[in-house]
Amino acid sequence: MYRADKLYNDMMAVDTAIKQLKVEDEASLVEDFRLYTELIFNHKWIGSIYDIYSDNADIYRENGLYLHGAHEMMKDTLKLTSAFPDMQVTMRDTFAVKRDDGYKLWRYYTMSGTNKTYSIYGAATNKPLNSDACIAMSMATVKKISGRWQIVKEFTMYSIDEIRDTCTAEDAPGAAAEEVAK
Repeated sequence: MYRADKLYNDMMAVDTAIKQLKVEDEASLVEDFRLYTELIFNHKWIGSIYDIYSDNADIYRENGLYLHGAHEMMKDTLKLTSAFPDMQVTMRDTFAVKRDDGYKLWRYYTMSGTNKTYSIYGAATNKPLNSDACIAMSMATVKKISGRWQIVKEFTMYSIDEIRDTCTAEDAPGAAAEEVAK
């Protein structure tokens, strides 16, 4: 079997698991979002963001960054995954709590990958992310919209310093000044 065939089969297995899953309680909601997170980051099926984020979602990120809706979240995620084409996430912990007409969903995962392509920080460095330091944590409100469970509000943060440092060349202008400031 060719590598591309294996990658495709793996991706389709995740997609099939999502389609077969019936969200009926906290555990099944957690599994649904775990599978979608894997599909988006590990398989680069970035369009799946439109399945799990509302068009009008309010997304509050680290350092005061605000994103409105699934489309802005998709663009932001595309910037990250394009800088790390081999990015993989590992779910460390996740749980959901039933709340009124929806759920509160908490996710904690780590990211690994190598900066192999141009990013918002400049040319590729070929440096790997430190997966122990590159974490993401998220607390989201999830509601059923048009038959789909979607994030309507999220507070999330990535280890942006680890991502920036990995994407910044050692000899980049300002890198020495940043090192002195640390």
